[in-house]
Amino acid sequence: ILFNVLKVLNNFHNFINYASSHLLLYYNLTTFKLFFSRIKTILLQGNSRMSNVDQNVKIIADEITTPENNNCNINTTTIISIIDKYGTNEDGQNKLIENNMNAENKTIDMENEKYSVSSLLWRDLYPQVLASCISLLMVIQPGIHLAYSNNMLHHMPSINKEQFSWITSISVLCTPVGAFFVGLVMDKIGRKNACFLTCLPLLASWTIVTISSTDNIYTCYVFRLLGGIGAGMTTVGLVYVSEISHSSYKQILLSLNSVFFSGGILLSTCLVDLKWNVINFSFVIFTIVNMALIIIYLPESPIWILKFKSSEHINKAKIAMKQIYPNDNQVFEAEWRRLKSASDNTSAPDVHQPSFFESIRSNPAAYKPMAILTVLLLLQQLTGAYSTISYALPILKSVVPAAYPPAIGIQSLAALGIVRFASGVLACVLSLRVGRKPLLMFSCVAMAMSSVLVAATHHSRDTTAVPWSLCGVMLYVFSSSVGVLVFPWTMICELLSTPVRAVGGCMLVSYAYLIMFATLKVFPYVLAAVSVPHVFLVFGAVSTSMAVYVHFIVPETLGKSFREIEDYFTRPSKPL
Repeated sequence: ILFNVLKVLNNFHNFINYASSHLLLYYNLTTFKLFFSRIKTILLQGNSRMSNVDQNVKIIADEITTPENNNCNINTTTIISIIDKYGTNEDGQNKLIENNMNAENKTIDMENEKYSVSSLLWRDLYPQVLASCISLLMVIQPGIHLAYSNNMLHHMPSINKEQFSWITSISVLCTPVGAFFVGLVMDKIGRKNACFLTCLPLLASWTIVTISSTDNIYTCYVFRLLGGIGAGMTTVGLVYVSEISHSSYKQILLSLNSVFFSGGILLSTCLVDLKWNVINFSFVIFTIVNMALIIIYLPESPIWILKFKSSEHINKAKIAMKQIYPNDNQVFEAEWRRLKSASDNTSAPDVHQPSFFESIRSNPAAYKPMAILTVLLLLQQLTGAYSTISYALPILKSVVPAAYPPAIGIQSLAALGIVRFASGVLACVLSLRVGRKPLLMFSCVAMAMSSVLVAATHHSRDTTAVPWSLCGVMLYVFSSSVGVLVFPWTMICELLSTPVRAVGGCMLVSYAYLIMFATLKVFPYVLAAVSVPHVFLVFGAVSTSMAVYVHFIVPETLGKSFREIEDYFTRPSKPL
């Protein structure tokens, strides 16, 4: 009996399909087509596993009519409510047609969602996690170089204030050169080749300082110069991760940038007591291993291949995508269709693409995020978060009580590196669930409060049992690492649209490092002119200003795709 009922329903369903495609009553017939599809699905499920019907799945009308969806689980209440809505409409045929047109638009959105898997199993996720980690191993090097001035001060006690300020800041001065250079070449040679190219000046810098002595100050300048260029070129790692990562995990993978950067600071501060040549040679080996991993494992970015290569390279893009999703063919096909669909919606490589400056002049999705990030990065640098790390040793010596042994300064430096790393990991974990704005605002407010703690307790540090001023510095480093030191960099890749992401991102990074150079160069003179409490009061005021700016200006990017972020800037009335 069930078979005969199914046969009759199937014949009638085929008739409805035929009629709906040839008659003017298409939109009215769609209602009946939906109804009979539901009945047929229920009977099929009742014949097999009726107990497994999922009451939470909702499938819209046009998808139900396709043969591959005839066995899908459907919410009965939802279907009946749709039929009742269409059957009792008081506005007549025009309203009904409008409702069905809206349903067709939802079908298009559903098709995009259909080919985008919201969550992945670990076996499908780990290849892109591994690729992201390999590309971000380079980011350990800027962290090392940022804190390495403390190592040089410890091993070169005879240098004066002028030499120390140049050793600290010269690498930052050269960082924009590397960032701008890699921004020009990464679109031409590809993300993978740009990652390998980045390691070359880093390897040269560590090789030079390993074979030189601490007495040669000019060799140290060359070491810092090459290290700064290589550190600037590591921005290609962020671009690469933003392009290969799944949209549901993009935020946490980009936040790994802070973890690896913090790891570099941790290595630099914890190895400060080792011999000079041992420290430097270990970083030579580390750079060589990083280069080998890039060559052996790292796949090219499929987005770059589809965007900047001709249509003949589609198979190469597909192979690269397969390296990122090698285990589950269904996940691979879904992500490939999503990527291919997004690529097809953009202009072909041989069609004229607007230049960076043309986009900045005319496209709100280009100039609005550039303006927002320009102010955000300025406030980030003026909070003093980087100055506190680069000049950590003299700052810690000034806040440690006089009764403490001299070795406590070096131990406090290692503790600062541990705090920086732990807070970087915490920021990475929180970024998966908590938005950018809450974390940034918490970070700014906590920095302001810890700055006040340092300023209020500095003069009484020798009379109290608890070193509150030292605790304030540690809390300041922790607070800055949870948000201020992390998200302005990752938001460069999140907010900028594809046509301006490479050049615009590298320009913003260069701009930020130029400000960092100025702050690092003048900081020892400011520290000598005014006391530590006054410096931290200024840091607290800037942190408060940054919290206000983030609350009112900076958009949220958690869980948003590149398309949604671009739509926000082109249609500002639509909330993000």
